[in-house]
Amino acid sequence: MKKVWSSCLVLAFALVSSLGVSQGNLVYAEDHKETQAEQTVNLVKNGTFDSTLDTGEKWTGKSAVDWNTPWIAKGEKGKYKIQITDEGNLLMEAESEMRAVVGQDIPVEPNQKYTFSVRIKTEKLDSKIGARVRIMSYDSNNKQLSPLWYSKSLVGDNDWTTITQEFVAASEATKIRVELFFETGKGKVQFDDVSLTKKEEKKETQPQTSKEIDFDESVMLTTGKRWVLDSKYTYKIKDTSVATIENGAIVPKKAGSTELVVSAPDSKDKVVPLKVLEPNETYENLLKKWDAMISGNDFYSTESSYMKEIFNVNEKEVEGYLSSFLAKDEKKIWDAVGDYSKSANLTKTYRRVEQIAKSVTNKNSKYYNDDKVIQVVKHSMKLMYDHYYNENTESKGNWWDYEIGVPRAINNILTIMNRYFSKEEIAKYLKPVSKMVPDPSKIMVSQNRGKTAVGGNLSDLGKVKIIEALLLEDDAKLERSIQAVSNVLALVSEGEGFYYDGSYVDHTNIAYTGAYGNVLIDGFSQLLPVIQASPYKISNDKLNVLYHWIHQGFLPLIYKGGLMDMTRGRSLSRKVQNDHYAAVEVLRGILRIAEASDQQEKAKLQGLVKDIVSSDNFYDTFKSLKSFYDVHLFESLMYNPMVEATPRDTYLKLYQAMDKVAYYNKEREFAFGISMYSNKIQNYEFMNNENAKGWYTSDGVSYLYNDDLSHYSDDYWATVDPYKLAGITETNEVRKKGSGMTTMDHSFVGSTALGNKYGTVAMDFQNWNKTLTAKKSWFILGDRIVFLGSDIKNSTDNEAYTVVDNRKIQRASRNRSASKNDYSVVADGKEVPVSDADTKMQVKDLLLKSQNTQMNIGYKFLEPTTVNVKKENRKGTWKDINEGQSDEEVENSFISIVQPHDATNNKYAYVLYPNRSAKEFEEEKNNDDIQVVENSEKTQAVFDKTNQIYGVVKYDDSELTLEDGLVLKEKGIYTIKKEGNKLDIAFLNPEDPSAGLPALNTGKYELQNSTEPTVENKIRYYTYLVKKQTEEETTQEQTQEQTQQSSSESTTEIRNTEDSKDSNTTKEETLPATGAKNFEVYTLLGILLLTISLIFSKKRLQK
Repeated sequence: MKKVWSSCLVLAFALVSSLGVSQGNLVYAEDHKETQAEQTVNLVKNGTFDSTLDTGEKWTGKSAVDWNTPWIAKGEKGKYKIQITDEGNLLMEAESEMRAVVGQDIPVEPNQKYTFSVRIKTEKLDSKIGARVRIMSYDSNNKQLSPLWYSKSLVGDNDWTTITQEFVAASEATKIRVELFFETGKGKVQFDDVSLTKKEEKKETQPQTSKEIDFDESVMLTTGKRWVLDSKYTYKIKDTSVATIENGAIVPKKAGSTELVVSAPDSKDKVVPLKVLEPNETYENLLKKWDAMISGNDFYSTESSYMKEIFNVNEKEVEGYLSSFLAKDEKKIWDAVGDYSKSANLTKTYRRVEQIAKSVTNKNSKYYNDDKVIQVVKHSMKLMYDHYYNENTESKGNWWDYEIGVPRAINNILTIMNRYFSKEEIAKYLKPVSKMVPDPSKIMVSQNRGKTAVGGNLSDLGKVKIIEALLLEDDAKLERSIQAVSNVLALVSEGEGFYYDGSYVDHTNIAYTGAYGNVLIDGFSQLLPVIQASPYKISNDKLNVLYHWIHQGFLPLIYKGGLMDMTRGRSLSRKVQNDHYAAVEVLRGILRIAEASDQQEKAKLQGLVKDIVSSDNFYDTFKSLKSFYDVHLFESLMYNPMVEATPRDTYLKLYQAMDKVAYYNKEREFAFGISMYSNKIQNYEFMNNENAKGWYTSDGVSYLYNDDLSHYSDDYWATVDPYKLAGITETNEVRKKGSGMTTMDHSFVGSTALGNKYGTVAMDFQNWNKTLTAKKSWFILGDRIVFLGSDIKNSTDNEAYTVVDNRKIQRASRNRSASKNDYSVVADGKEVPVSDADTKMQVKDLLLKSQNTQMNIGYKFLEPTTVNVKKENRKGTWKDINEGQSDEEVENSFISIVQPHDATNNKYAYVLYPNRSAKEFEEEKNNDDIQVVENSEKTQAVFDKTNQIYGVVKYDDSELTLEDGLVLKEKGIYTIKKEGNKLDIAFLNPEDPSAGLPALNTGKYELQNSTEPTVENKIRYYTYLVKKQTEEETTQEQTQEQTQQSSSESTTEIRNTEDSKDSNTTKEETLPATGAKNFEVYTLLGILLLTISLIFSKKRLQK
């Protein structure tokens, strides 16, 4: 039909041309030339899909001439259609989920504006994103440029809909690829009339009879404001009882209306309505709270050295900004950030203006109330609005700048300098904010890619929309925005966000508590005092979620002022943002939240923060505080003797949802972290050229935190050997930067615990390229940690190894690599020299000995082991792991202990003893109270005789006899504690969390109770008691146990002899029975009772 209609139009046009028309409609030759010049050319070839071929690669029917071969996502197996219909439309249809695109490459001119248009029709399109158009840009070298351009998208049922949008070619672009997208989903989409035309700027010149005064059409102020006037005009207020002009500014006197007369030479006076209102106290007070949070000028004290340092830095920077301010330039403010085609420069410009605003409103600043500086701020706001950020601006570049970076800065400027802006100005400068962020719950709307905001992004949008509502005094917007941001206070069972067990996952599947989790709590904590002072307070139920984040998510990861790197992702590749810096981000958030909490919760949070800050003898917490308000909070806490520090007890925190474990032992004063990954959590993230060598940071890395609080700071990540992180089992295969981001095929990764001191952790490990596999497990036994590895298989010619440790030697200062507390190496009780070459030694135990015994680290190998020990000085740059960082060379010294593996030496077993003196370690290592029950491909199990604890990992359902009457069968991770006649078991099968233990295979114990898993804790708990037996059964069992005990002792002696011959033989010792001792006790009790009975009987007879 479309082609028939087109033919009719052509015939009609020809007929009219030949017959002629009335004189008034004739097109003369000169006019015709002008019309042709004005005609726009469609740069898209065959945009109407009229030119077709019968077949084409990957086309399911007719193909479109001049269009590229369709691209279809890998794995598409369902029925689909990509073809040109008889009506001349591009049809894309799928019965099952599909993602596909048809594109065309088109030459373009750099910086040229174009108008893009397309018609789209959808039928039953079930897709999160739907049908849309994407434009990719390329430079002359065919390198793809950022950002990508997207049209609006359609989902569901839509009749033919025309989408027309502006596209601006990048400054380096020479070619674009227009892509018609069927985003992941199913249904039917048709495209037609695709066009791209050059947008010519029309210059219209109109004769001016006289100069017009460029001034606001009306002015509305509230009492208490001071509105600085532009000095190029003269002013007069008709009713001076309403407002007066004082020192070049309008000062409102009372509520009322009058007129402002604006005059200039050679111009007609402009009379402007001037209205003065009383301020809305509710909104004024809420804005003051926000101002206190972001500028904190009311809290500034010259007596605080930390505040003075912040103040002096700010003054110096503002001085630089003002000296480089381009007062006469009509298109930019500062040269350094004047290329506004880069979206980041928009944010940087507004942030500079915000910094100036903070000085203008600080009574101690030399710029306080300075009219010239106030005009700089107002001029900057006007210039940016007129040219670069207004309600007609198209979002180009990073969506974050348009929706969060710039809006936050605008809000802050208008809040801090609220006194100097009229209501009209505030409304005007917030128009683009309303356009870019129309919905407080969605991000990327400005680029037609809208999706639900979560975590830190939702918190940031909350800042934007809540403060916008306060500035506009908009009740409805304020209520909606608070409701939206309060949705961040939720716990999830899958996907991104905070989990019930305290895990925080972001970027789909990365453990990110210490990075994006920090952003979330830092941002939300700023908003909370404002929200709770508003009419729309957050409920106590939701506040409890916030406290859950703190107590279950953040605090277990913080040890003496450092936040464990295993949850910081890319952030650990940033020099300044070390683990202590990251902890301060959380602690300042906690203190802000405490201020908005009830007295009981406030006291609890303050006590915990005070203890953490007091215990950090390495890092000055105050150095990371950037606002006067935060310094005020910390000084008020730390210098207040009425607030007592609250030390934390020993804890063992299992983060099942992000494959991490955190442990703190109060008695020995150390902390320990285990970083793993699985089929649900990715091994590491490389993005924006950050964290280029984070390859193995989740491969079973063990983090030991002792009295060297600088260990993971002081350029650790820039200098540590990334192939030799403590705890990993890997090969020495050379890696490319950013390579191998992946998840494992295996899901058998998890942990169990009984109480706060005993736990079992397991990882059925597969490395990044599946060339090495291993069974890895850890057993936390109070102040000792056992490491077992078995079934290590390497399918390459590369060398395989396990890194027992790779310890950085503490520096004498932050700027030099000279050691302060160097380690000496003690092997089997004797100090041995080590150098920067591997020293090969067979050892039973090693002690890294320091002058500070709280930094000593002992390792006892549970069978004689060959290791390579090396002490080396390593140099590196932060730029090597993060493109945006410094290329200045830094250095550190390390001691590494590495156990090599081959086909026969394919396991490891050792115990970690933190913070022991040499004498203590000597005594403990000779106490054989930790036994390896089994370390094989099927089972890894240990027994702690002192604490009567079993740690067991079963990789299949074969039977495992731990002792007589105690047999385990089910695959899973066990922590078992024997206490008297009671047996407590914690059990989890990470492959199937719903799996439980049927009946324990035992003739000795009977089940008393069990605890089912919850959303907070997936572990199942069982309590068994020794069965009550008849006297005959008890006697028989005790006799049998006595026999077994003597047999066990001789068997152990024989096996120990065998083990000394073959260090690789798995130990399967029968553990000592306790029945004989019970027999002796019961016999003595019986005799005692019989004697007492006889005595009483005798006395009665005597009576």
